[in-house]
Amino acid sequence: MSPTEMIMLGAVVMFILGLLTVMTARIAERRRRRRHEAAPADPSTAIVGVPAPRPAPPAIAVPAATRDRALELIGQGRVIQAIKEVRMDTGLGLKEAKDFVDSLKDGRVPPRPVTGEAPLSDRVRRLKADAGVEAAVSLVCAETGMTRDEAERFVAALD
Repeated sequence: MSPTEMIMLGAVVMFILGLLTVMTARIAERRRRRRHEAAPADPSTAIVGVPAPRPAPPAIAVPAATRDRALELIGQGRVIQAIKEVRMDTGLGLKEAKDFVDSLKDGRVPPRPVTGEAPLSDRVRRLKADAGVEAAVSLVCAETGMTRDEAERFVAALD
């Protein structure tokens, strides 16, 4: 092998090593970015592996009649109609109305203050007869903060 060929071979080897170094650095950077983007915002969820609970919605001034109508529609499985009615009655945007209805559905809306209305058990019985078990369960969840299972047992116990 002539000295010129050896120099050319050395240059090719150095070029290939340089390319490998650059490619390795880029792959490592992409992996680091993916890990950073995929990392949960709440460190406690990374440890437990359970998604963080959704926070309660901000306090929204929704008339009692609108809230009750939304609960009734949720119980009938008409969630979109409930969102529409909340928007019409309150002037909320689509996202805010949807968040409110989702919160009602999940039982995350704090209970209304007690006014001179009928006891919860009477209202649940009346709603169960008028709109069905799901509406009654949603009402119990929304007004008491019970889980869905607890509310279902409560409604069943009223028979």
